[in-house]
Amino acid sequence: MDRGRIRRIAAVSANTFRESVRERILYNLVFFAIVVILAGLVLKPLSIYQEEKILKDVGLAAMDFFGTLIAIFVGVSLINKEIDRRSLYPLLAKPLGRGEFLIGKFCGLCFTLFVNISVMTVCLYGALFYASRAVDIALLKAILAIYLGLLLIVALAQLFSTVTSPVMAAVATVCLVVAGRYSDVIRDMREVTESVPAWLVEFLYAAIPNFAHFDLKNRVVYGDPVTATDLLWIASYALAYIGAAVVASLLLFRSKELT
Repeated sequence: MDRGRIRRIAAVSANTFRESVRERILYNLVFFAIVVILAGLVLKPLSIYQEEKILKDVGLAAMDFFGTLIAIFVGVSLINKEIDRRSLYPLLAKPLGRGEFLIGKFCGLCFTLFVNISVMTVCLYGALFYASRAVDIALLKAILAIYLGLLLIVALAQLFSTVTSPVMAAVATVCLVVAGRYSDVIRDMREVTESVPAWLVEFLYAAIPNFAHFDLKNRVVYGDPVTATDLLWIASYALAYIGAAVVASLLLFRSKELT
């Protein structure tokens, strides 16, 4: 990839990050901080061990929830917002390809989520240190898995946004994320309804991303070891689905008629 293309992608990414920060990320961080602070106040009467464990659980769950909201509702508006404001046309009239624009938007939101997760991580560790004067490095493994899951959600939201409206893209992304979090139900579908073809069950189970793979909260909070091999497998799984979603987005966006 030549330097000019990298500069153009970086410029789109930086602009996307600035827009995302101004519009949504600060509200997300405020809500997260409130949740963690309130959890600390409510749990104060408990023993230090109980308070620490529940704070970890609540903090990681809140991080996952608010991060998912940001990923979906910012991701689905990446393209349509530029089309509605008519700001996409002068951009593409310059030496900026559709692929560069799309990848730049995706990278910008990925960086937005990285900053978002980083600040929430600092808040969570601050609350835990205040509660128990201890720092649990293992939490970073669960946080990394959450971040990889959020990147996949962004890729899916961007994919749907290339073919439909923001509202429908948000609905489709939410449905896919919910289905992915309960994909084991799909795998066990034939035990409930034998009329469902086995090939259809296997196809759906393989096609729908299994977001349960990114949920390490219970393992980390309750001391179940998470190895480097586990993290490598989760990262590989995420990158495979992200790559497929981004490639599909590029193909669809290049063939999209901009009106």
